[in-house]
Amino acid sequence: MMLKRGAVLIVMALLIITAPAPSTHAVDIHDGAGTTGAAFLKIEGGSRPAGLGGAFAGLANDINTIFWNPAGLTAVHDRELTAMQHFSFADINNQTIGYAQRIERLVWGASFLGSFTEIERRQGPTEDPDSTVTVGGFATGLSLAYPLGEAISVGGTAKIISEQLDIQNAFGVAADVGLVARLLDNRLGIGVAVQNAGVLDGGENLPMALRAGLAYRTWKEAAAEAEKPMSVQEVWAFVADAHLPLLDANPSFHVGVERWFYESIAARIGYRIGFNENPSDGLSLGIGVRRSGEDMLANIDFQFDYAFIPDAYVGNAHRVSFITRF
Repeated sequence: MMLKRGAVLIVMALLIITAPAPSTHAVDIHDGAGTTGAAFLKIEGGSRPAGLGGAFAGLANDINTIFWNPAGLTAVHDRELTAMQHFSFADINNQTIGYAQRIERLVWGASFLGSFTEIERRQGPTEDPDSTVTVGGFATGLSLAYPLGEAISVGGTAKIISEQLDIQNAFGVAADVGLVARLLDNRLGIGVAVQNAGVLDGGENLPMALRAGLAYRTWKEAAAEAEKPMSVQEVWAFVADAHLPLLDANPSFHVGVERWFYESIAARIGYRIGFNENPSDGLSLGIGVRRSGEDMLANIDFQFDYAFIPDAYVGNAHRVSFITRF
């Protein structure tokens, strides 16, 4: 029955994607557009959260949470490393890298989030540009997370920001702070995080936001191996997030479902609804593959994730990422 439900979810998603898009659409830009700097900070790190429609603040159970809710880093058991490449519209490339390591009860992490593109300079209507220049921005962060008890964890990230806009550069600092509660034998997750509280050196505000989320997971007992005790494994995850930008007050809501098959393959589907005048609603799909290494890599787990986010107005986006646990 669970397998059939998973298949139905994927079929429904494919039907929605292949539906014809409207040929024209009038878009009104909301009043807060363009009033904050370092817009690249709005990039959602990780293919797994993107496949879940951007709902991850409550789930927060792998290294991806370093970009969403730093309190979730207490879910890292030893060490985790991730990297993502996001192929977006207009040849804009977004990258994220995250690393976290446990030291007894404390977990620390480091992260990089950047967005870059190349623009052309011309003094006339020539076929080839006179020159090209790379523009964009990035943020590097240092994170700490600590459990306050069996169920509640807190965490924070301090970030240094740099923007390169051809002839003008900007620098700034920011911080994320978050809290995660894991209840009902780790089935229910509740997360709250404030993101990008800070400022650029020119006085511009950053895209500060409040994110809150819920996650509910189901488990099953795994068959015991010869030398290992019985364990439990995640099967379904149901997630929902609310995202509230604190400067333009236009919230968005995100929901997603994840289903793991045979402990190794994941199917994900998500949807986001934005309450503003921009076309921010949309479906997302994702898949994941996870397995343990063999021989010399026996103590290393590998996970590869892919997310597809169709958009009739700015073009489809593809995210590819990996997670290594060691």
